[in-house]
Amino acid sequence: MTRNDSRGPLAPHDNANGGQDGPAELIRDPLAAIAGSISDDPSVAELIAFRRSTPDLQAVAIDAKRCGDEAGRLLPGSHHPDPHNRAWVALAIAGLSCSAIVAIWPCDTVHDAHAKMALAEASVLHGDDAERGEAAMLDVTGATRIRIQRAAYAVDPLMVPPGPAAPSQGDRGLAHWPIRHFDLADLTPPSAGDILLSPREVARWGLFLKAQPSFEGRLARVEQMFAIADRLRVLARQAEDGARDLRWACEGALILAYMAAAQIAIWPALKHSPEAQAKERLVTVINARASRGDPAHMQAAIRHLVTEAAWPAHGWRPTATVVAEPDWIPIV
Repeated sequence: MTRNDSRGPLAPHDNANGGQDGPAELIRDPLAAIAGSISDDPSVAELIAFRRSTPDLQAVAIDAKRCGDEAGRLLPGSHHPDPHNRAWVALAIAGLSCSAIVAIWPCDTVHDAHAKMALAEASVLHGDDAERGEAAMLDVTGATRIRIQRAAYAVDPLMVPPGPAAPSQGDRGLAHWPIRHFDLADLTPPSAGDILLSPREVARWGLFLKAQPSFEGRLARVEQMFAIADRLRVLARQAEDGARDLRWACEGALILAYMAAAQIAIWPALKHSPEAQAKERLVTVINARASRGDPAHMQAAIRHLVTEAAWPAHGWRPTATVVAEPDWIPIV
């Protein structure tokens, strides 16, 4: 962002034209930026390298919150095809894409655990964790959404150390005393308030919608990577040598499959279009993984993202976009 955000531009390439008012390079889909370098027919070595190239999940979590917050600032009073409307839809999609990266990537370090926990707290659903002494006012749908969201950002409790030390009686600087090891509320501007993007950046974010992926291509990638992962999982069980590498490659293929699935889940589609059909087929594919050995947080991430993607879908083409709650096989 710009005026009130010390972290600088919200997206890469903002200096591509030396700060001039001319056309700037299009903002990339975060999921494509992470996984786009891997072909649809990768080698074991490529899958292992991808699995070991863990992105900075804390930085991605910050971007997810910044995009989501700015989308909320732009939303009031937006009407299609107003530039602000296109920009808030684009920012919401980008924010969900960053959230998908944090949710889908395995939790390898405490650094990763903090990112997942912070983003889960920042995007907590209404009704989660009612105060003691209050009755939980939930229906079945709301309770399921909360459990799916928790599962998507689940962290092994053994990876999470105690919180920061509490201040002693003589300590000062209490206004900035850390509450958590990684706190998105402290690291990002307050949500709501005035729009932070300049008019040029608003227009540029509207162009982000041109980055919509090919749903057919993404779905083919999902199925291809699942097929690779399933075979590598069996081969790893049978291998006398190199089983660990095969397991790493299997995880890499699973991450690529779920990231491609996340793109289909997040990006909006018009009713009765080939993209809408791809979304329906994706539900069938992901439901079939419920009986596989895929990590539960990856499966939960797609279910969570499908629900959250209804927000930008409503704004992209009101009444003309697919906004439906699929018939998921329960996993939590």
